[in-house]
Amino acid sequence: MKISYLKDLGLYTFLIGGWVAAAQLISSSIGMNGLFGAWFQTHGVLKMAVIWILMSHLTIVCMSIAFHRSHTHQAVKLHPIVDYPMQTFLWIITSMSKLDWVSVHIYHHAHSDTERDPHSPSQKGLLRVFFLGAFDYTRAKNWPEVLKIRARLPANRYERYIAQHTFQGPMVFSLLLMLIFGPTYGSILSLLNFSISPLFAVGGVNALAHAIGYQNYDSKDESRNLGFLFLLNWIISGELDHNNHHKYPKSPSFAHRWFEFDIGWAYIRMMRAVGLATVTGSIPKLKAETATVNSQSEVAFVS
Repeated sequence: MKISYLKDLGLYTFLIGGWVAAAQLISSSIGMNGLFGAWFQTHGVLKMAVIWILMSHLTIVCMSIAFHRSHTHQAVKLHPIVDYPMQTFLWIITSMSKLDWVSVHIYHHAHSDTERDPHSPSQKGLLRVFFLGAFDYTRAKNWPEVLKIRARLPANRYERYIAQHTFQGPMVFSLLLMLIFGPTYGSILSLLNFSISPLFAVGGVNALAHAIGYQNYDSKDESRNLGFLFLLNWIISGELDHNNHHKYPKSPSFAHRWFEFDIGWAYIRMMRAVGLATVTGSIPKLKAETATVNSQSEVAFVS
């Protein structure tokens, strides 16, 4: 325990020291605005907000399609020309690797909303999962049971490299942002990027969608659908129709009723049309005459 604490302390000291050194070097050689930071001098807050929303959408789309639907549940098979850039993007934005994310998520599905679930609001409280769920995720990826799942996952040399060097990606990307926009704006953008997964993936899905909303199915857990929060559901790639997903995890689409919309499935269909994705799962669609909220309904399978 003491060795682990010292390693974490050393890492944080290194990261802070590296940021201070980079900020000093960039400001003295290029200037406080970097190469293009002067662009933020007018309407800076609005521009930051637009960038953050777009980056949030792109990040969760990559997480939803690559990590979630493809590598965890095998509902979609992605062409490497799409898969590896998505994994790389998630690495530099969130520091997450396929091996860690997939193993924790498989474990979550196996123990959803039980005492063994690493992020269940019914067990730990909504506020804890929403605000501190990222810390629970970090601990869970080192649990012995999760490590056993991780050891069984297929991975090539590049994916293993990412898993072994999770902080390298965000460090390089943060330095690039500081060079482009200057130490101040680059650092703010880096922090905003790093907040995306804790806020939208852990907080939005694992917290809210296991506490609030309606159920199409008896999924044996507390998963809920919140897709009617359209803007939020667009940002997080349709993941808010979470009860549908927990009942049919191998479905490539999370939308099962006529008023539910999954932008992630729209992107998959576009990639399928140009040969960049293969749909391997089936989509259950609730029959209108039998669909009832909070009860298991008959389904018709479509592809």
